[in-house]
Amino acid sequence: MKEILISNIPAGFATVCLALYFFGMAVVFITKPLKNAESFSIKPVDNAGKTEIRVYYGGISFALGAFLLYLAYATKTPMHSLVGGMFFATTVFVTRTIFLFVDKGWKCPYTKLAIPAEGAFVIALWTCYFLAK
Repeated sequence: MKEILISNIPAGFATVCLALYFFGMAVVFITKPLKNAESFSIKPVDNAGKTEIRVYYGGISFALGAFLLYLAYATKTPMHSLVGGMFFATTVFVTRTIFLFVDKGWKCPYTKLAIPAEGAFVIALWTCYFLAK
């Protein structure tokens, strides 16, 4: 796997960063779903909601990180993982930006953190993509 990731340094670096991000999110939301969901302005109405936070924010984050590493391994290049991560991150950022205005959430503390952080993340991924080509 190491050889695959270093075969294209920008794409390999982005793939490792994406996987670590998703694994980190998984740990955070699986171990302390209520505390962390609250910082995302999410509050479940009952215990099933707590489980949904673990499943969708934790479980799917883990699956995304693992899939990106698998994709690099299966295709013998990290480039496809980088592109997959770019699709994900860019879609989240664009959707958040659009609905920030629709839902009037621009004054919320989480939004004030998410927009610049996700914007920087998307720019970094696209920079890695152009450097990897």
